[in-house]
Amino acid sequence: MVIGSLGQNCPDITPGGEQGSTAGLPPQRGEEQCDLGEQVKPLRIMLLGKSGVGKSSSGNTILGRTVFVSDMKLKRVTRHCEKENGTVKDVPVTVIDTPGLFETIKTKEVIVRDILKCVKLQEPGPHVFVLVVPVGRMTQEDQDTNTLIEAMFGPRVWDYTIVLFTHGDRLGRKTINDVITESEDDLRNFIRKCSGGFHVFDNKNPEDQEQVTSFVAKIQTLLALNGGVHYSTELYPKQERKIREQQEILLTERNTEISRKEKQLEEHFQGQELEAKKRDLWRKEEDKARAEAEKYIRNAFVWKCIAFLGVIGLLLGLALQAPIVWALAGIMIVILIFFKEFILRLSMSGKIPWLSKKIQ
Repeated sequence: MVIGSLGQNCPDITPGGEQGSTAGLPPQRGEEQCDLGEQVKPLRIMLLGKSGVGKSSSGNTILGRTVFVSDMKLKRVTRHCEKENGTVKDVPVTVIDTPGLFETIKTKEVIVRDILKCVKLQEPGPHVFVLVVPVGRMTQEDQDTNTLIEAMFGPRVWDYTIVLFTHGDRLGRKTINDVITESEDDLRNFIRKCSGGFHVFDNKNPEDQEQVTSFVAKIQTLLALNGGVHYSTELYPKQERKIREQQEILLTERNTEISRKEKQLEEHFQGQELEAKKRDLWRKEEDKARAEAEKYIRNAFVWKCIAFLGVIGLLLGLALQAPIVWALAGIMIVILIFFKEFILRLSMSGKIPWLSKKIQ
């Protein structure tokens, strides 16, 4: 369902995820309901896209102030995932800016990992993914970006996605609907794939808050279509889901220790410097937990292979009444155990493509 220019008559939905008295929806796992006496939870908006398309500028436009560094002259602006809070017409929002996909400085694998490891910033999950693209035709790199996003988050990602066109000042006398109508089939087909439809920002005119309020209204409409739930870990691809679940377990186990480190920082820093130190602390903890989770999943895969070979060797030995088969299977298992760490390093290095793909 495409809701390109909808939003003015959106349902009466609370930003935390409940559609109010007209929802008629049963409670679902991960649903964030807000009682009248509770604080309304913010809409979590995650910006995605290539480098230089205007993600940070769009984040600033949504929040109505300059919080994300945006300078096209810099080689790399957003180096890490960053989060800032604000309010749009009494609707609390959280905007998560991300590093640009297909950067020239880092490989796409490193950038993808940098985005996926940031579970704390987006917990318990984004309500909407905003794919930021400049007004114009869809290029091959744009299509590659879309393929990469689906590989990162899973095929359900488009059910939670709105396409946000930037450089609205270039439209002239045309509307964004005119541009979409006149565009090539690949762009129109892709927009139909995104349940949130499309919107356009003129980031050179951030004072125009009407473009922001109508954008948030579309997010609320999309949230209602998705039953008021955020994008949860269960919707990620199988291997990524396993890694995230293990990473979340590790971070939960270390929460007390992390809190202790935060209190130590509070004794030595304050204000913006303190907040920056806390962000750095969490980035390091998330990176450490992600690395350990990835290793845990790889270890589990190798041990499964070892157990499988052991069972096969045992069955063959019994069927053939040949002790030599048992001996060979035992030797193979010992070799695999001995070289387990070497196999894991090879998989992480990418020198064995099929193994890397299977384990990762």
